[in-house]
Amino acid sequence: MRLRIAYSKMEAAKFIAHLDLARVFERAMRRAQIPVAYSEGFNPHPKISFGSALAVGVEGQKEYVDIELRQEMDIREILGRLQEQLPSGIRLLEGSVVAPGSKALMAILNSAGYLIRVPMALPIGPERLREGVQAWLGRGHIPYARYSKRGPTEKDIRPWVKRLTAEIEGEEVVLELEVEVGNSGGVRPEEVLASLRELENLPFDLEAARIRRTGIYVQYRGQNYSPLDTPKGPGAKSEAR
Repeated sequence: MRLRIAYSKMEAAKFIAHLDLARVFERAMRRAQIPVAYSEGFNPHPKISFGSALAVGVEGQKEYVDIELRQEMDIREILGRLQEQLPSGIRLLEGSVVAPGSKALMAILNSAGYLIRVPMALPIGPERLREGVQAWLGRGHIPYARYSKRGPTEKDIRPWVKRLTAEIEGEEVVLELEVEVGNSGGVRPEEVLASLRELENLPFDLEAARIRRTGIYVQYRGQNYSPLDTPKGPGAKSEAR
């Protein structure tokens, strides 16, 4: 039985790193006595796979994880027992049985939305903000340097941004961002913020930015769909909590 679960990762849970999150779910499954399936080989590991990883410090309003079990169980019972063993800030939202042969989450999720709140280091008006965002979107090429153990690598981040809007609320700028995600790469919200500040001289206080991923989707013909809404095959069940 392969189960797909939607969950939120909020408040203090946003500081749980992606690799640690896998261990959190593994331990919770074990304590809940849910018979998770393991891979074969010299070093077997639980068959738990997530969608696109969240950066540490970024909240996730609706994330997804696939878990394979050794036997069939009632979805509502699984969600209830598992929720009791998860730390504060991780809340299970709904679950669905995945049809045999369905693609993995990382193979189908290709779009993500973010809500970003960033204070202004200096006051600006709505017109100045709008002009800066439009100028950024109008650029054909936006280089951004990423640093790794191999040194800096320049990447064009503009093609990954599908939509960007911004408005002023009090002393903060509230941005809505939609980006492309997938195995071939992507762009991070903090990179977009830094680029807006550098290229368009928008006075963002990057250190105080608060980022939430509002959803991650299967985009098809311009429409965003939940991976729980994809065909599940005959006899599939879905339960909401």
